[in-house]
Amino acid sequence: MGSQSEVMHCYEQIAPLTERMLILARAKQWGELPQLEGQYSSMVERLKDIEPLSSLDEAQSARKYVLLSRISANSTEIFNMVMPQLAKLVGVMKSLEQQRSLHKAYGQPDDAYLP
Repeated sequence: MGSQSEVMHCYEQIAPLTERMLILARAKQWGELPQLEGQYSSMVERLKDIEPLSSLDEAQSARKYVLLSRISANSTEIFNMVMPQLAKLVGVMKSLEQQRSLHKAYGQPDDAYLP
C-alpha cells in the first residue's frame, strides 16, 4: 500500500521532469526526450498503483493540485511541439518508402540509397 508521502513524492518528481522535457523540446533536442519520457511513464504507472490506496490531507491535496497544473501545462506545451515533429518524420518515412518502391520497381538494389 502506498503512503501519502510516496504519492506526493511521485508528483514532486513528475513536475520537474516535465519541466526538463519542455526545456529539451524548446531546444529541439528530440533525441534526449525518450529517456525522460520513460522516467515520466514509470512514475505515472507507479502513481496509478499507489494513489487509489492513499488519501491525502488538505495541504497535500492543495499541493497536488498545484503540481498537476504545472504538469498539465508542461505536457500540453510539449505535445504541441512534438506532434509537428512526428508529422514531419512520418512524411519523411513515407517519402523514403516511395523512393525505395520506385527504385525497386526499376531494378535499383534496396541498399543503393541507404546513408
